[in-house]
Amino acid sequence: MDKRRYRRGKEDGIALIFAMMAIIVILGSMGLVMTSVQRSQKETDHAYTNVVLEEAAQAGVDMAVEQLWNSYRASSGNTTGNVASYKFYLNNTLNIPINEDLNFNGTKDTGEEGNGDGVFDTLPAGFSQYGLPLITSPFELKKPGSERAVATIDSVFVSRYDTVYESRLTIRATASHEGKTKTAVQILRIGGAPFDHGQFAILANNISCILCHAEFKQLELERNNDPGNFGTFDRIKIAALESLMVRTGNSSNSRVAGTVYTRGKVYKPNGSLYDAAGLASTNFNGYNFNSDDGKIIQDGSGNMSTTSLVNAEANEDGELEQFSNLYLEYPSDPDAQTDGPLPSSFPAPYPDEDGDRYVDDSEFEVIVNTANGSIDFALGEEDPSGAITNGVAYGIPHGGIYVPDELPTSSNSALSALSGSGYYDGNLILIGTEDDPIKLQHTVAVDGDLVLKGSIEGEGQLLVRGNTYVIGDVTYKDAPGEFGVSESGETNAVALVSGGSVLVGDYTTIRGVNHSYYNNSKYPKWSQYSIHTRDENRSNTITKNGVTETLEWGYFDQYSTDANEVVEGRPGQQFSFTMSELQVFNNLELEKAVADPEYTPRFYGLRESQPDNIWIYDSNDEHSVRYSESGVKLLSDFIVEEGYSLDILNKAAYHYLNPQSNWLSEDQLRQFWYDDEMSRPSSGREFKIDGLLYSNNSIFNIVRSSGRHNSNSKGKMTIRGGVISADLGMFVPGGLNLQYDPRVERFLNVADTEQVEFRRAAFYFERG
Repeated sequence: MDKRRYRRGKEDGIALIFAMMAIIVILGSMGLVMTSVQRSQKETDHAYTNVVLEEAAQAGVDMAVEQLWNSYRASSGNTTGNVASYKFYLNNTLNIPINEDLNFNGTKDTGEEGNGDGVFDTLPAGFSQYGLPLITSPFELKKPGSERAVATIDSVFVSRYDTVYESRLTIRATASHEGKTKTAVQILRIGGAPFDHGQFAILANNISCILCHAEFKQLELERNNDPGNFGTFDRIKIAALESLMVRTGNSSNSRVAGTVYTRGKVYKPNGSLYDAAGLASTNFNGYNFNSDDGKIIQDGSGNMSTTSLVNAEANEDGELEQFSNLYLEYPSDPDAQTDGPLPSSFPAPYPDEDGDRYVDDSEFEVIVNTANGSIDFALGEEDPSGAITNGVAYGIPHGGIYVPDELPTSSNSALSALSGSGYYDGNLILIGTEDDPIKLQHTVAVDGDLVLKGSIEGEGQLLVRGNTYVIGDVTYKDAPGEFGVSESGETNAVALVSGGSVLVGDYTTIRGVNHSYYNNSKYPKWSQYSIHTRDENRSNTITKNGVTETLEWGYFDQYSTDANEVVEGRPGQQFSFTMSELQVFNNLELEKAVADPEYTPRFYGLRESQPDNIWIYDSNDEHSVRYSESGVKLLSDFIVEEGYSLDILNKAAYHYLNPQSNWLSEDQLRQFWYDDEMSRPSSGREFKIDGLLYSNNSIFNIVRSSGRHNSNSKGKMTIRGGVISADLGMFVPGGLNLQYDPRVERFLNVADTEQVEFRRAAFYFERG
């Protein structure tokens, strides 16, 4: 065989093999390309379909929003009303039922507490498990000018879950395209704007008679001894939404380690108004803090330096600068609140859907159904049997009367009710001691008044429908040297929330007595003025200007209690500090009622047995001291005298400070306060309260002085927590030391129900 021919043939064969391999590779590549093209086409088609479905499903959500929110606004003149008006719209215009059964299993599970009316709401028969259908037939989405549907919105459902302050609406919109479907879920929260009340050491509509001798600081700043922490503490905030009264003169000296916000008027004691320059010249001062982050400035020894309160200035864009120590006329527009939010109106702790300013049965029922706690007494190791030795939970059912003149020494059935359900239906007395402190867990509701005193342990809140009477120190049972931490390492933090008023200290005793025809100056000398707390009975017979009078000025002597009316033969007698403050607040309410005929005023009275004795003080002076003063007038007489509409009286809400239906008498309360005074050593023990005080109406805080009233409290008070109240009158002549505890913000989720707000919450596409 020709070797050359063999070699050539072999080479041709190899070339053919390579050629075939190349063809295979090319064909494979072409196949891969074709497969990739097909896959890309499918992915493109899938992506297109997915986009179409998502947009169509979201269009279904937008259709629901149009009905649920935009139509509501249009029906209200393109404005928003309050939460009650929005819930009325859902109930009566859209007829959307409440469904608290979120997982549709027919059982009330954890997290399905609902609107608190005591009824577990499920969807009515005939409804889809997804709620109310908002469209009755599929809705086709078409391109402009085309008759061909791009996609179809097959269904839009909405389900409703109400809480105290809002409606939570779950929209479920399903769309289809070429046999594929997708469901979008949007959760809306439409209700009152949430308000972080806890950032304020003091928040009130009206603040009166507090800025005499007061210190306002953050608690940890006050307690800190570590130089490494100097300069790391935040400022605090104090806010008056309607009026603030600031004392002047050398006798007044108050300081705040933070910022003061006001709206409305800032008064001098003579009734005239402060401007920014005038307020800066007073003895109401601030402590310096960093203008970049609000941290309090301290030197190497921890000392702080004082500064005048200087009103914030606006920048070139008209925006208020941040981190000033004073904001007069702080804006109501949230977008203009550059230094943090401040509500447009006082955030009431309980719902008031009918706007009558009372905590009605149905409204408190909402609170009762959120009570998921218990109250008990911590028992020491020496008493393992569970007997209560000093701590007391004593209940008085509605219509009952508490008879003794001393506090109860043992519990009754109220304790088992509170331990089991976290609720007591009636008036309640709670007393704790160091050995047996009140032990509170979570939320406890009291459908009546509360009398409170003593040591308390645990973390929770007391929700009281009526008035609360604080008849002695209320302090945490803390481990030695600690604050807010028990000996077992558990948290101590408590909020006291009252639908009525909070009365701290004896609010019934008159300011003082003096001879009717001698020394009738505005503020008589103390020697003729005192009600001696430590003297049960005390009298002097004095002759002045030919008139002989026996002045009875012991604590339990005749006429030492405010009569709430002019009494014949007592023309020079003083009335209580509380009455002075009531008149101030009643004046302010009357001004608002005259200016706005739709406004429902709230007028304060001393006791419900004298329902017509609602007093005001028609004068520019700070306050009055006697019923015989020319400016002191009954509200009804003054309205007739001025020619105001009697509708003001007819539509007003009236709130009285005495125990409801006199289940406990004022004489008994005075005895309790007297006994507390007797327990204070001659060396002095200031009045102390730990926790948050939150009142739907007023907080009246009276601490008797040493020189004027012979009190061993020395006229001093320390509050470690916070104070929130519609009206705030605090008389602490020896000095108030308020140490703000930022932990109180964890309590009582409050919203501003006066203006409803639209918020989108979670949004997602269902899988599958």
